[in-house]
Amino acid sequence: MPTACPDAHFALRRPNPAAFTLVELLVVIAIIATLIGLLLPAVQSAREAARRSACSNNLRQVGTAIANHEGARKIFPTGRTVRDPFGYSWSFRLLPYMEGSTIFDAYVPNVPVWDDRNAGAMRTAVATYYCPSRRSPAADRNFDNNDQPPVVLGKAAGGDYAANAGTFYNYAPDDGRSDPRRAGPIHTFSKIRPAQVTDGLSKTLAIGERHVPPVDSSWPAEMVHRRQGDTAFFAADTPSTQFRDTYRGLASTRDDRNDRKFGSTHPAVVNFVFLDGHVQAMELETDLDVLRWYSVIGDGNDPTAPTDGADDGSS
Repeated sequence: MPTACPDAHFALRRPNPAAFTLVELLVVIAIIATLIGLLLPAVQSAREAARRSACSNNLRQVGTAIANHEGARKIFPTGRTVRDPFGYSWSFRLLPYMEGSTIFDAYVPNVPVWDDRNAGAMRTAVATYYCPSRRSPAADRNFDNNDQPPVVLGKAAGGDYAANAGTFYNYAPDDGRSDPRRAGPIHTFSKIRPAQVTDGLSKTLAIGERHVPPVDSSWPAEMVHRRQGDTAFFAADTPSTQFRDTYRGLASTRDDRNDRKFGSTHPAVVNFVFLDGHVQAMELETDLDVLRWYSVIGDGNDPTAPTDGADDGSS
């Protein structure tokens, strides 16, 4: 009778040296989870940096369009001349100078902007006017209706930028004479020439990112876009959609309820393009006087070298 090998029983039970134990597997999973936790913020930060760069590039293109408009017409684009339902805004006025002539030429005068006959003009979203950190281009805004519930919901092209109207978002001199101590370069009825910008083109804000306040549950659903200052971007009715001012500073948080401020979804900064075409990220805590000096066309103050007791244009 053959004798069994005394080590055979133990050989069958010998663990496979190539296999992981449960403890080793858990350690590996924990290490991977830690690495993901460390890398994820870096990846998110890199993505946001890319989106912020794209936003800056958008504003740079808008600045180039403003320069081309001025070169052709000798004035910076007028903010708006009439209210809805027949007028259009500065952003629509710039389209021929930023490869948007097809959209501009689709506009039908003397027809309400919300009418289907103006769909090609008013309902075509333009990617250059959107900050990728906030949203993608879409024709999903309401057409405003002179402070009344809108006629057409969720079909208008939107946008994320606003013109600098100065120290008051709805600045509109009836006589056409813009007070240089209060006026920005683009506002209602504006026809500003470079020579009027005595503070200097490189020291005057042109267009910036527009703050959009959060929705208040008490607002009627059809009035939400108006209350946010986020209605039809190419139409002329809602001033808080087209313009922002610097009177109360920048929106420091996304929960800010003021629909007249510039603001962004970028951490700590708001992007602006100046009249000379350069783009600058302004910190949210920028001194209020400095911000106001940057926003008006000729108050005599130098925002790059502020001094105590300078005139802020309020007198």
